[in-house]
Amino acid sequence: MNLYYSVFKWNGISKDMTFVGFDNFKKIFTNDPLFIKSAMFTLKYSVFYVIIVNIISLAVALKLAKQKKKNSLGRAFYYVPYLISLTAISLIWKFIFGPGFEALFDMTGWQFFNWSWVGTPKLAFYVVVIMTVWQNIGFYMVTYIAGIIGVPVDVLEAARIDGASKGMVTKKITLPLIMPSISICLFTSLTFAFKLFDVIMVFTKGGPANSTISVAYNIYKEAFTNSSYGLATAKSLVFFIAVLVVTVIQMRVTKSKEVEA
Repeated sequence: MNLYYSVFKWNGISKDMTFVGFDNFKKIFTNDPLFIKSAMFTLKYSVFYVIIVNIISLAVALKLAKQKKKNSLGRAFYYVPYLISLTAISLIWKFIFGPGFEALFDMTGWQFFNWSWVGTPKLAFYVVVIMTVWQNIGFYMVTYIAGIIGVPVDVLEAARIDGASKGMVTKKITLPLIMPSISICLFTSLTFAFKLFDVIMVFTKGGPANSTISVAYNIYKEAFTNSSYGLATAKSLVFFIAVLVVTVIQMRVTKSKEVEA
């Protein structure tokens, strides 16, 4: 049905639908700079988010998993934010970067707190990254810990007896053996980044100056604000194909590493 609607000019409500063929798809690539801008934001955000959240989550998992006693409180500290909805998280951080920072600036006088974090395009981008990374660290941490715990202890002990340093053991043994966990985390973080919507909807609404508008939010606005349902479905198809290609490539690469490991 999505494919069917994509070749029509339709507002999503009226019974009258005008067949336009591939005009919707042509418009996306030749006469829709906002969609291109949203695609660039989504791509940039995905790169930053996937790299940062996986590095931090893996580092935390390695630290917590190596502790002799299970640090339940430590794990809960990182995992609890994941249980809170992104909508609530967005409202909390909206307060932090607004009245919260204003109060801190009055107390300390530090200009850092007086910056227009949400009103400046470059800063607003990093606010979105920081917010979503903080919220999701716990989920990926748990996945990594499950993989690390599954690494055979005798293999690690043999490496240490042979004189391997902690860094070498992690690099040459632990990381290759937890590649299935890495594959899962990369896949889930990548799909999350591509589907980013809640934070944009509640926190930035695509601003300032459309600098934080994601593809998902752009499609939503096209369908339900601009009443261009046909164009929105065409965009969703293009987006679906792009996400499919990227995720298939990512899964093939990580799976090949699993086989090698």
